[in-house]
Amino acid sequence: MTEQDVISFLKQRITKLQNELKKAQSALDVFTGSSVEEVDEPVAEAVVREAKPSRGTRANKVKTLSAPEEYNPDLKLDGKIAYVLANNGPSFNTDIISKLQEMEPEKDPEKLVKAVMVKLSSLHKAGRIKGAKEGRKFKYQL
Repeated sequence: MTEQDVISFLKQRITKLQNELKKAQSALDVFTGSSVEEVDEPVAEAVVREAKPSRGTRANKVKTLSAPEEYNPDLKLDGKIAYVLANNGPSFNTDIISKLQEMEPEKDPEKLVKAVMVKLSSLHKAGRIKGAKEGRKFKYQL
């Protein structure tokens, strides 16, 4: 493969991608009723601008995690974690896991550990619970 082959391939790829972008822009124009020509900006920038959510949209709102008043084994894992955090205050993942194991000793400990670790990470990342790093661990709270 020569340098000329690479250049030729890249030029073809650019042309193909530009055609795909034009098709996508046409579809977007149909739905929004606007046109890129009216805005006087490159097609790629217009598409990116249209895709970004504006302030005040649902994308910026975070559903808070509310703790149930009583523990129930039928609760989803979110609710169980919220219950433990509400009753025990800020806790490390190991503390949360041990409390859940106390309340449900029949559960498989390995599965519970994995499920809680994943759920805590996703709740923290989504902003539904707070986590403060202490050493190499996070201390979670509602």
